[in-house]
Amino acid sequence: MLKGSSTQLLDLKIEQVSSWLQSFDTVLSDCDGTIWNDDIAIEGAVEVLNTLQNRLNKKVYLITNNGLKTRRELFERAQRLGFQLPNEHHIISPTSTIVDYLLGNERFDSKKHKVYVVGNAAIARELKAQNIDSFRAGERDELAPTDKWQDFALREFTKEEATVNVGAVVVGWDEHFSYCKMARACHILCSNKNAAFLVTNKDAVHKYPNFHIPGTAAFVSGIEACAEIDALEMGKPNPLVLEPYIKNGDLIPERTLMIGDCLKIDVGFARNCNMHSLLVGTGSYQLDTLAKHQSLAQPDVYLPKLADLLPYL
Repeated sequence: MLKGSSTQLLDLKIEQVSSWLQSFDTVLSDCDGTIWNDDIAIEGAVEVLNTLQNRLNKKVYLITNNGLKTRRELFERAQRLGFQLPNEHHIISPTSTIVDYLLGNERFDSKKHKVYVVGNAAIARELKAQNIDSFRAGERDELAPTDKWQDFALREFTKEEATVNVGAVVVGWDEHFSYCKMARACHILCSNKNAAFLVTNKDAVHKYPNFHIPGTAAFVSGIEACAEIDALEMGKPNPLVLEPYIKNGDLIPERTLMIGDCLKIDVGFARNCNMHSLLVGTGSYQLDTLAKHQSLAQPDVYLPKLADLLPYL
């Protein structure tokens, strides 16, 4: 009934909302801007998701592009804020998707290969939890004031250990991103064509009320350019993220609702996976601004905030 058009849920009759609620068995909810902001839950979000799970018997998963925390750390935050998820496998995050991908990649031998991480230490913690070795996560890697790039390259890249047994390059958000890190990643990828090249997400920018900052896409694009290889995205809107859950029978896309606050990432992800979509106006997009973004995927239904669903539950 609602598929294919953007509908203000509050304009529907109770029986129409009831029919919509029966059209899905599983709920995937984005996190930042949808159900919480940092360590503060958005009003009503906890009650809505817990009611969907406990009273309406929906499977509820939280899905995020946040690569700054491990799956376990995100689960602990969800618990702390009151979300009653059964276990940490109901968290879908880039760091856990990276681990699942590498362990399922026949070219990557976790007993032999290690991972070069351009990014934060959470990626290394997730890898270590599954006995995958990595190096340089969260570290600074810069040319010294008296150093020249030629000296750096000769010193670092003429050694066999610079590339031997490096089975993957993983890029995440990195406040210490540098020329040296880009050069190191380029050297590994160009020297070993079997190495996996993964990125937590390709979010171009992070928008805050008073400023905007570069996202992970800004970092990985430089490495893609010089290595002449496209990184495989381990976050939304890549459908690959859901493959393990679909194969295990945990969800059926056509019977799944994706809730989010971003057209390009969340609603685009729903469209890519053939899921229902609900856009909430607690992020950058509101119902009266959707017409300005017709080139992006449009949601099936819209609510000003997730808490507005509670009276129908």
